[in-house]
Amino acid sequence: MSFQISKDLKLPRDAATWVLAFLAKRGAGKTYCSSVLAEEMLKAKIPIVVVDGMGIWWGLRVGKNGEGPGLPIVVFGGEHADLPLVPEKAKSIARAIVQANISAVIDLSTLSKLQSRRIVMDFLDELYQINRVERHVFIEETDLWAPQRTIGPEQAQCLGAVDNFVRRGGNHNLGCSMITQRSAVLNKDILTQSDCLVVLRTLAPQDKKAIQAWVEEQTDEDRRKLNQWYDSLKELKNGESWIWHPEKPAIYKKIMFRERETFHATRTFLLSPRASTIKLMDVNEFIDKFRNVFEPKPPPQTVKPSVPAIRANQPISTYIPRNTLTHTPASMPGGNIPKIIPQDSDTAKVQQVVPNLILEKLRPTAQLPADLLENPPTPLARVLVAVTNHEGRDDRWTGAKIKTSIREHAWPDDGVDEAIAELTRWEILRKQSNNYLRFYRDRVQVVDRPYEVAVS
Repeated sequence: MSFQISKDLKLPRDAATWVLAFLAKRGAGKTYCSSVLAEEMLKAKIPIVVVDGMGIWWGLRVGKNGEGPGLPIVVFGGEHADLPLVPEKAKSIARAIVQANISAVIDLSTLSKLQSRRIVMDFLDELYQINRVERHVFIEETDLWAPQRTIGPEQAQCLGAVDNFVRRGGNHNLGCSMITQRSAVLNKDILTQSDCLVVLRTLAPQDKKAIQAWVEEQTDEDRRKLNQWYDSLKELKNGESWIWHPEKPAIYKKIMFRERETFHATRTFLLSPRASTIKLMDVNEFIDKFRNVFEPKPPPQTVKPSVPAIRANQPISTYIPRNTLTHTPASMPGGNIPKIIPQDSDTAKVQQVVPNLILEKLRPTAQLPADLLENPPTPLARVLVAVTNHEGRDDRWTGAKIKTSIREHAWPDDGVDEAIAELTRWEILRKQSNNYLRFYRDRVQVVDRPYEVAVS
């Protein structure tokens, strides 16, 4: 078995445990080409993990043109999450991935740099300790987690975790692909551990010097010829690269990577309206395998019918699992609060719910009574009505734009910031990497029944 990455080059199966470095300037195709290798491994049923700081590798789950099924891989975190990504549970997620033997994308794109480093550090450390089968890890933008110069203990610890993983992962059947647009910024001690260099178009002199440091350790080729080779890197087309593997099987070849068989989520696409319409391949079978390992089903418990009422003005910050409960808009004037109503009942009292934040998709649904649409009585209701009635794009909201829309209705805009924060906690609004708010229209239901409240 081999990996057909171009029409005239197959990498041997052993490449699953190689350390590869995909080096290129921005836009030259390093993510595209490394995804081709990922496709080959997934088709060969070799489990992979992608550490994705860009939020684009979920495209492996979608057909080439954005339609139809892709390849089976579970997405943790990000805009297309199958399961949430919680920094404190990174080691547990690694253990469950190994035990269930699934492929996964760890999407860090919606987390802070500090949270992301902690996840990378804990996840790679645990994976290194427990993995025994062939598994390949793609680390997107590796220089973020393993920079040449570290600032502070968090960066140093993360660098140490990546360094140990790259150097010694082969002892545990782990391969690795490092992907970076800044060869000069990636830690040189890690870069020199690469078994195979995949060099795409490179322009910056300092990045060429980083490549040169690796090459000159691997070959006795005449320096003049090498200088000509370095200069030729700027002429490479998108997707065209030099593959250099000095050990057996020796490979030194310029190739054009084959076209992807799955969807390439470009930056332009992520900003387009069509981004919210893409449907990922169903991987419920793999998600169930993960859940069964991560946390076996607990014995059924009887929920007591009588629970304390929520106090007036107390923020509702507990997440509610999808298909368990729905919530109506926030507190009414006069000390009243909305009921939280199970979907199979219109009259049940508030129930206390302690969801498992790892195993459930957090998809609350706000029920907006139709009689509130003309004159919503609370800040939260006014925000919901304003964004629901808007006919433009749902991924370009800001706090200022929401306030403007509310004032255009001649409604007061006091309490709007707190309402936006509450809707963000419920993930009906969600802050994106570009700082805009995305409104999830499908999580708001306009219902005919009157606005019911429970007095504390």
